[in-house]
Formats: sequence, structure tokens, C-alpha cells
Amino acid sequence: MDLDGVGDSCKILLMPRVFVFDAVHTLLRPMPDVVSAYYIAGKKAGSQLSKDKVKQRFRDARRKHFSTSVPASQTRPGSLSSSDEIEFQLWRDLIAEVFSDVSPVDHLFQSLWDHFADPANWQLYDDVAPCWKRLRAEGARILIASNFDSRLNEIVHKQDVIANADAVFCSAEVGFRKPDPKFYDVVAREFGLSDSDHVTMVGDDFENDCQAPRMFGWKALHLVRRSGIDLNSCTINGLDQLS
Repeated sequence: MDLDGVGDSCKILLMPRVFVFDAVHTLLRPMPDVVSAYYIAGKKAGSQLSKDKVKQRFRDARRKHFSTSVPASQTRPGSLSSSDEIEFQLWRDLIAEVFSDVSPVDHLFQSLWDHFADPANWQLYDDVAPCWKRLRAEGARILIASNFDSRLNEIVHKQDVIANADAVFCSAEVGFRKPDPKFYDVVAREFGLSDSDHVTMVGDDFENDCQAPRMFGWKALHLVRRSGIDLNSCTINGLDQLS
């Protein structure tokens, strides 16, 4: 068969397709939500904080301990180290800061750590199963790559739909957190991705799952799970729009 006349669009379809999904708030969500789980656990531990106060303190503490003020375009390779030990300490510091009225905080921290390690406390979004079924039928390879510690492995493997991911990469095992360029580099090298692979990352964090992977050379889609947003070629509000 003579392929000399095949157009560019057809050639793209013949390229290996790889989809790299973020995990939390892309494929799955905690049930109950994080603030509710924190409030319930804190109350059992003797905290007097209202749910609104827990919500405010959690947002502030998460921004302090887990966010970087440096945009993806300026993140220095190797600057955002990660490991199970690092992630464990960051979450302990966060919980101690949120619940400053609980002392010692050790028991409360361990109860929350164990809560979010339990796959029963996580739920897939409704659009995940049909999306993955379609991608598999099309022959696509599917990866999960997330800022998380090694608890993610058990959470994923206990979810029937996403348990068949071709690989799961969490920042604690990769050694770097998104949007560090080394995160994407390690994922690409360990999975054996090449320049000829047609890679698309999908996630809910613009810096981590859209801007940074594009700088690495991947396609990327920003998933915003709410109505009333302006959709474009770079933004979707559901996995049913993934193509």
C-alpha cells in the first residue's frame, strides 16, 4: 500500500496515543470531601473549630506547605523534591497548623493519614469509566501521574476502572513534585515515552497539568469540573470531551 499521499491528520492518528491523567479531582475525589473529613476528625479529637474555620485554615495551610510561588515557566529543574518522608512531614505540619487547638496532634494526624489511605474513602467521577473504556478500545495507553505519596498505589488498585492503568506515578516515588520539569522527565523515561509518542496530559491544576507539561513538549488539557466556563481547545469540563 502506498502511503506517500497520506495527509498529516492521518499520520497523527497512526502515532501511538498516550494519555497521562492527574488523580485527585481529575479521576477521583475524597468522600466525604476533605474539609468535612477534617472537621469530623478534629471534632472527635477535641477541636472547637467551626467547619468554616477549618476550611479557611486548610486552604491557607495547603497554600503554605504545598504550593510554590514560582510559576511553572520559572521552576528550576530538581527544585521540588518529593519522597514519602517529605510528604508525610508536610501533611503533619499542615494538620498541626490547621488544628492548633489540639495538642498533641499525633493521634489526629494519624487518623487523617489513615482515612485518606483507605480506598473506600475515594470515589471515581462518573465520566471516568466511559472515557477509559473508549480510550482502551482505541488502543491508547493510559498513565496516572499525580502529586501524592505511595498511598496512591493502593487507592488506584482498589478502583476497578482505573486499576488497569499502564503505570501509576506518584511524586513521592518519582522524586519530584509537579510542576518541576524533572517530574515529567522521569515519567517519560521510566515509561519509555519517545518524541514519536502522541502524549496528552489531563488534569485540574493549570500550572501542574497544563502549562508545565506543555513546556515539556506534551499536549495538555485543563479540566475544570464546573459549568459556565469558557471552553476552548485547551479547556474541558468533563472527560467525555476528551478526544
